[in-house]
Amino acid sequence: MKRLILVIVAIVFSSCSFDNKTGIWKDASNIPLENQENKSISNNSPEVRYEDIFVKNKSFNEIKDPITLTNIKISAPIKISNWHEQFAIPSNNISNFYYSGNKTLLSKSRKLSRHSYKKNNSVRKAIFYENNLISHDHKGKIFIYSQSLKKKIFEYNFYKKKFKNFNKVINLIINNNTLYAADNLGYVYALDLNNKSILWAKNYGIPFRSNLKFINDQIILANQDNVIYSINAKTGEKNWQFATSLTFLKSDFENNFSIHLINNTLIFLNTSGELYSINITSQKINWVLNFKNPSLAGETELFLSYPVVIKNNNIIITTEKAILNYDIQTASRNWILPAEPIFKPIVTFDYTYVVLKDNLLICLDNESGSVVWSKSIFSNTMKEKAINKFDTVIDLKIVNGEINIYFSGGYLLSYNINDGNLIYLNRISKNGINSEIVFLNENMLFIDRKNKLLKF
Repeated sequence: MKRLILVIVAIVFSSCSFDNKTGIWKDASNIPLENQENKSISNNSPEVRYEDIFVKNKSFNEIKDPITLTNIKISAPIKISNWHEQFAIPSNNISNFYYSGNKTLLSKSRKLSRHSYKKNNSVRKAIFYENNLISHDHKGKIFIYSQSLKKKIFEYNFYKKKFKNFNKVINLIINNNTLYAADNLGYVYALDLNNKSILWAKNYGIPFRSNLKFINDQIILANQDNVIYSINAKTGEKNWQFATSLTFLKSDFENNFSIHLINNTLIFLNTSGELYSINITSQKINWVLNFKNPSLAGETELFLSYPVVIKNNNIIITTEKAILNYDIQTASRNWILPAEPIFKPIVTFDYTYVVLKDNLLICLDNESGSVVWSKSIFSNTMKEKAINKFDTVIDLKIVNGEINIYFSGGYLLSYNINDGNLIYLNRISKNGINSEIVFLNENMLFIDRKNKLLKF
């Protein structure tokens, strides 16, 4: 009899999810589909300008020593106390992180979820709130892991059994003690991190496929059809939407946002190869650039790129064919370098650092785009079999004035910022690395392939 009662209770509780007021479960599948005909910003932009990035020059692929000995100056290392979004800040670019620097492992968590690393899986996304890790598993369960208590202090699953067979991809951002989530099922919802309860939830029916940005009490995101949404952060109501060009071919590249806070400018690079500049205050389009030639590419060629970064008035675009620098105000091209980047660049006041195909690390002059130096990531004496153990580049950062390259195989290599010479090589994680590297309160953190949080 007791067993029967337990079964009945389990069935009752498994059929619901949190409601807005009490934190009791309410079925997410009952959330009605949002009206897609709400206010749209006007397409007042001038004619779209096509930018030819398929230049005839040979793609850069050579070793180059600096012409003269230089003392490259960059901004002082920044100590980060909050990591509330992917890449930490709206511009997607921090020039120099502060870190205590001794690379000593302080702690390793238990396994955060059952979902283990598999080759070619997407990199796990994680953010931090009050020094606690916030992430999710493949079933959509969002959790908070306390570093001080060394355990999970909160778990929440928005989804019901109806969606249990779908692998969830959730993008997260935090603002004013509220966690906002958008997923590949078309849901957006907000969680109060103080009360551990859901504030609102909306169903847009089309998978979201972008990073999230927060500005002026609105969440900015885009779906897989390249439609941009502005959502009221307090109510979940849609402020406006704007449809950009649709692409029918899907790749690993996701729609990407970057924000220039000084002039409230939203930069959006979509999967069709279009770059938009939108004034968030006036909700008007400043300019549009198209990196795909409509007469040549058609729908048979994918556009591949890496996240857009902003530094001062420079926008750096890294496609699979070139590195480009544009003026954020005028959309004029400052320079282009034919090259094959493999990761998001780092931009300082005067220089841009990029990792290229064929294991090249290069330094570019921001004013001219000329290559100051380029070096092989690996020494000439290192055997190819040893190189394969490093696996793929998973992150690139400047830390305490040194260029750090992190590999999914668990290796960290550091280079001199003036000439690219190797100054440190070590395997810091035998179980590899499977997340962005985070620098928080003088510590370095990441999640390994066993879904464990490592703190250095």
